[in-house]
Amino acid sequence: MLNFFLCVSAVLCVSAISLAFTLDHVLYPGAPMPPIFFFHGLESAPIGTKSIRLAESFDITSPDFQDMDIWERLEKAERITEGLEDIVVVGSSFGGLLAALLYARHPERFRGYVLMAPALHRDFAEEIDTMPERAVVIHGTHDDVVPIDEVRPFCAPHGVKFIEVDDGHRLHDALEVMVDAVEKILA
Repeated sequence: MLNFFLCVSAVLCVSAISLAFTLDHVLYPGAPMPPIFFFHGLESAPIGTKSIRLAESFDITSPDFQDMDIWERLEKAERITEGLEDIVVVGSSFGGLLAALLYARHPERFRGYVLMAPALHRDFAEEIDTMPERAVVIHGTHDDVVPIDEVRPFCAPHGVKFIEVDDGHRLHDALEVMVDAVEKILA
C-alpha cells in the first residue's frame, strides 16, 4: 500500500494513498524529469479520480485552482512552471483550457499535454493559436458539459491526436487511456 501524506504548513501525516498536500497544491513526492502536472476542472479539486490514478503511475504535482477565474489560474500556472522545461500537463475540462492557454504563452516549457474533455469551446480559447506536437485530446462521446462537436474542429487544424471514448464528461472509464497517453508523451 502507498503512503498518504496530508501536510498542512508543517508536517501532519496520515496513512492511505501517495499524496502530499501543502497549502498551495498537492505534491506527489519524488518529482521525475520531466515534471508532470495535473490541472483540475472548474468545479473539482486537486485530489480526485484522475489525479489519484495518475499518481499510481507517475509522480505528479496537482495545483489547487479552486475559486479562481481562468486568469488567476493562468497566473498561478505561469508562476509554478516558471524556469521549468519539458513539462507534461494533464488538464481536465477547465484545466484543459488552462493547459492550452499556458502552452500558447510558454511553449518552451512543454514536452506535451493530455487534455481531458477540454473546455476549448469557451471564449478564452480564442487566445490559443498553437498546440504542441505531442498533444492528445481525450473526449467522451456522451459529454453533456463540453460539446465534443465544438472541441473536435478546434483541435483539427493543429494536428492534435483526438481520441473519442464511450464516456461522459468525467471520463472515469478513460483513466487508462489517459495514463497511456502520458506514457507515450514521455517515451
